[in-house]
Amino acid sequence: MQQIKTATLDNDNLLLIVFTKQWDLDDINFLSECVFKQLPDYQLKERVQGADREYFRFTYNNAYLILHFESYSESCWIEPEDQLENQQLMKISSLLNS
Repeated sequence: MQQIKTATLDNDNLLLIVFTKQWDLDDINFLSECVFKQLPDYQLKERVQGADREYFRFTYNNAYLILHFESYSESCWIEPEDQLENQQLMKISSLLNS
C-alpha cells in the first residue's frame, strides 16, 4: 500500500513529498487522496491534467496552495500561490510526517 514516506521543506519554499513506492500517472488519484486525507478542511478548487503532469489547486486554512505531480521523475510537491502563505507549508509538513 502506497504511503507518504517524507515531506520536506526545501529552500525554495516547496514541500517535497516522497512516497514509499514507485508510482506513475495512473496512481495520481490515489496519491492525491493520501495527501488530502491528512489535511482536514481543505477545499479543492481546480484540477489540471497534462500529458505527464497534473496539479491540484486547493485552499487550506485560508491559504491557496498547489499540489503538483510530475510522473516521469516521480516528483510531488506543494507550493504556495503567494509567498505570504509559506507558514502553511510548515504546518502541512508536520501533518504529512505524522
